[in-house]
Amino acid sequence: MSQGNSVRTLSGLQRLLEGGLILCCMVAIYILLALGSFHPGDPGWSQSNYQGEIENVTGAVGAWLADVLFYFFGYTAYLIPIIIAGTGWLIFRRAHRLLEVDYFSVGLRLIGFLLMVLSLAALASMNAGDIYEFSAGGVAGDVIAQAMLPYFNQLGTTLLLLCFVGAGFTLLTGISWLTIVELTGLATIWCFRKLKQLPARLSGPKETEDTRGFMSVVDKFRRERDEVEPEEVLEEDDDEEVIEAPVKKPGLLSRFRKKDKQVQESEAAIADDKADIEPKRQGRVEPVLSAGVAGSATAKAAGISPDNAEDTPPWQDEAEGSETIDFDKRVSTGAISHKERQLKAQKARVENGIIILPGEEGAAKESKQPMDPLPSISLLDVPNRKKNPISEEELDQVARLVESKLADFNITAQVVGVYPGPVITRFELDLAPGVKASKISNLSKDLARSLLAESVRVVEVIPGKAYVGLELPNKFRETVFMRDVLDCQAFKDSKSNLTMVLGQDIAGDPVVVDLAKMPHLLVAGTTGSGKSVGVNVMITSLLYKSGPEDVRFIMIDPKMLELSVYEGIPHLLCEVVTDMKEAANALRWCVGEMERRYKLMSALGVRNLKGFNAKIAEAKAAGEPIYDPMWKSNESMEDTAPELDKLPSIVVVVDEFADMMMIVGKKVEELIARIAQKARAAGIHLILATQRPSVDVITGLIKANIPTRIAFQVSSRIDSRTILDQQGAETLLGMGDMLYLPPGTGVPNRVHGAFVDDHEVHAVVADWHARGKPQYIDEILQGASDGEQVLLPGEAPEGGDDELDALYDEAVAFVTETRRGSISSVQRKFKIGYNRAARIIEQMELQGVVSAQGHNGNREVLAPPPPR
Repeated sequence: MSQGNSVRTLSGLQRLLEGGLILCCMVAIYILLALGSFHPGDPGWSQSNYQGEIENVTGAVGAWLADVLFYFFGYTAYLIPIIIAGTGWLIFRRAHRLLEVDYFSVGLRLIGFLLMVLSLAALASMNAGDIYEFSAGGVAGDVIAQAMLPYFNQLGTTLLLLCFVGAGFTLLTGISWLTIVELTGLATIWCFRKLKQLPARLSGPKETEDTRGFMSVVDKFRRERDEVEPEEVLEEDDDEEVIEAPVKKPGLLSRFRKKDKQVQESEAAIADDKADIEPKRQGRVEPVLSAGVAGSATAKAAGISPDNAEDTPPWQDEAEGSETIDFDKRVSTGAISHKERQLKAQKARVENGIIILPGEEGAAKESKQPMDPLPSISLLDVPNRKKNPISEEELDQVARLVESKLADFNITAQVVGVYPGPVITRFELDLAPGVKASKISNLSKDLARSLLAESVRVVEVIPGKAYVGLELPNKFRETVFMRDVLDCQAFKDSKSNLTMVLGQDIAGDPVVVDLAKMPHLLVAGTTGSGKSVGVNVMITSLLYKSGPEDVRFIMIDPKMLELSVYEGIPHLLCEVVTDMKEAANALRWCVGEMERRYKLMSALGVRNLKGFNAKIAEAKAAGEPIYDPMWKSNESMEDTAPELDKLPSIVVVVDEFADMMMIVGKKVEELIARIAQKARAAGIHLILATQRPSVDVITGLIKANIPTRIAFQVSSRIDSRTILDQQGAETLLGMGDMLYLPPGTGVPNRVHGAFVDDHEVHAVVADWHARGKPQYIDEILQGASDGEQVLLPGEAPEGGDDELDALYDEAVAFVTETRRGSISSVQRKFKIGYNRAARIIEQMELQGVVSAQGHNGNREVLAPPPPR
């Protein structure tokens, strides 16, 4: 069988469902035709006369069926074929819910159907004329009406039956009458506004291509743009389909008001655009205008500020192919004047004199595009969102199931809140008096088995609430796209240059963090948990928030794959480091830069990098630049001290620092600890990621200085306690599901990490490549690779004689004489601590005095005894 035929073949269940839908539709049409072609002379259940040919188009069976329905229900019999067709359609559309029948919901719908049909039959029997020889409400309507009329009279019975109809409609469909009222109000307001605008439209002259002149060209251009770019409308439609967090939803009227406000704002923006384009278009029609007017219009067009300029849209090429319009090119380039560009280049060279070696000014001139504005969000893919097929009825059913399963384990609890999200749903439990939250935590695996869930996470403490949280994974998991999170208002309004996005919380709200407040971040997770994608999201969000004048990167990538895509962006201070010896030099350079910045800030009397940059900006604005107070004439070829310029923040990203610690050794841990302890005010920040969250990698020294941590899915509770100091990360779902521990708190927040594809990262990197080339600092990586090691003040070279212990010679003499190379013997002989004795023995091993430790723990003394 060909592949095409196999794709069109339905499964067994799909065949049954489609066949059932066809059967229901056929039965509904048959009944409708039977009712519509009913003839009183046809044989039926209520009478037996027969005059020959049957008039009903559906035959004798249809005539009998129509007679029965009219006899019992009257006019309401026409509702029966509609109900049959609707039932078949619902079963066909909700095939995935057939195995999870909610009998309570089905019972409510059945009660609502009977209540509505019988009430309508009684109303028809009381207020409508007979249909043929049958009552308008049938036998059912007559019985109900005659039973109620003696007690409520005509008016009271009618009102009561109308209430029954409304209640039955709500029970059957689940649609609130408040929603219907809001929809009616929405339609009324819309009609009123259209009627209010109608006289103004009719009284005004009709505009044509000739009367509108140049504005007709503008409107034509906008229509072509809207046809090519319907992305924003699609995004708004999709956003409305996503189920928001939990229980309370905004009314339709409030949503209408919000939309109406957005429409008014968009109309005002279009009016402003017309006002902006009106003076500019005069400069295009040069044969008609005088020189003075043309000159002024050209001057206005050239004076467009860089803040209002936008990147060249993707539809410009297509529009230019059909019609050549000059104002497209002038408005959409986003270019700045030549004088401003020279000032920016000069500023970059001065900045390079502070943090980059002088003499590399040529790279700034090769920039193809200005650094401003920042990359457009159109570089990211438009997300193809899928609606989460979850309803409040299903959530209520799962809540009752949770209570039932907890009762099986002798735990009395009540679900008081349900919060659905894109990946998981949180149920808030109100425990009975005397029930401990730890009892539910110990039953997490049993609950997962009972609820048929992949994993269950128990949140023992919810800040601000007296409830316990139970987080269950959704059947249909939504993907959190980076474009949605970047487009949120919190990211746009953030003034920090180190603003990053992580993803969405359990309610679907974007999570935006500030690296400057962390000030360092520790990330851990197993392979495949989404750790590398999370790091890419953080870096990409920084590239969307800040230019190279605000943020610089040092990237260390032992894997040589994850961070190499960012090679060549102007934010880099050095090439992406893959040699771990060079990584140690890079961290050592960061410590030196940190000390240098502290000396500058101390000389200027400021407390942090923000105050330093503000003081530099104020001095330049006043025309009194501040010169480098650390400049020494005997160490420079310049005659005067250079001017101080703005210092950017430095973000050090280490993708796998466990491998770096294994290769370089404990020296890296000390450098990381020094940066983590002191570098916050200097504007140097660390992002450390590892897939092995063990205690020998994430040591106590590192954890004490990096309070902000992110844990992706880990393999055991021990790893979760290592990274978060508490369990919970082992129950995560992977694929970006994380626990984010903010600074200053001990309660982690569950976040669903955003997803960014590789080609999206390449597009953002290519956009920065087009803006300029990086200006590397050679001193960052130089040192050990060239045979010369870059050392900090007070730091001794590795492996030198200065590292030998003061008792080393005496200890060597003792070991070679006694032929016992154990740590305990050296410790007892010289009355020193265990760590110092162990370090002396390790130095002997490096010098070849003793052998390596054997399987039994003993060492063989290799050096001969000293001469007597």
